[in-house]
Amino acid sequence: MYIRPILVLLCGLLFAACSSDNNHKNTEAVSIALQFPAGSAYMYTMDARQTIRQEVAGMKTEMDQQMKLESSYTVSAAGDDKRLSVNYDRFYIHSKSNGMSMEYDSGDSTKQPPELAGAGNIVNHPFSIIVNSKGEILKVEPVSDETATAAGYDDSTIRQMMEQSLNIYPDKPVNIGDTWERNYRTNIGFMDMQVASKYKLVSVANEVAHLEVNAVISSEPGGAAAMQGMKMEMNGTQKGTMDIDLKTGLILDSKFTQDVKGKMSMSGTEIPLELTSETRILGRMK
Repeated sequence: MYIRPILVLLCGLLFAACSSDNNHKNTEAVSIALQFPAGSAYMYTMDARQTIRQEVAGMKTEMDQQMKLESSYTVSAAGDDKRLSVNYDRFYIHSKSNGMSMEYDSGDSTKQPPELAGAGNIVNHPFSIIVNSKGEILKVEPVSDETATAAGYDDSTIRQMMEQSLNIYPDKPVNIGDTWERNYRTNIGFMDMQVASKYKLVSVANEVAHLEVNAVISSEPGGAAAMQGMKMEMNGTQKGTMDIDLKTGLILDSKFTQDVKGKMSMSGTEIPLELTSETRILGRMK
């Protein structure tokens, strides 16, 4: 089951923030950094629709998934460095493949089949991270063994979930039209992936910054796939936009698509794979 690794990837853009003056002209540089003051509380709702296609011995199969995640955040300490407390409040997944359908909703006891019993383990197991204004993760607050076992994440997993979304900020103020790049590693199922992203500040209006994001995705040799006796060769792209409230740093609306194709080799057999997804994230202050 690929629920947690896929979630790691998709949950990847649940954080972003900016700061700026009240009015901007095209010639004014904008400082983009984490900006939430202490005591801020906000939440994000993610809705992701994904299709996974593969071909084995000439037989093609397709799995469609819809995933929704509601999460809440509290800035428990602020300054040059900030402590963010994170909790996943609700998780929903609907999976369809080969005429079969399964649905899980952590908030509805009538939609919790045994086959997806572990899907909601991430819910209500909060953790904290300390980050600087550049979005670099300085520390993951200790997660108890009980929490880590129940939720299925530990220090390294949390870093993977959070770093790809926090590591987006330029090293210096940028003007409209400027671009900057950031790289990070992530995981899709058994695949270790390298993501090279380019960000562009497109416009600033009414205290909202509009960014365009384009990324190139490629698999890395070894890693989790090799440990499972598999060789992965995957490449793709990710494209999207982000609208950010400059006063608070809240992501008001984010949309992105992902297209990854390649093959998995195991025991002399090659299995073509294709993953496409559309994700939207909406944010609001609590």
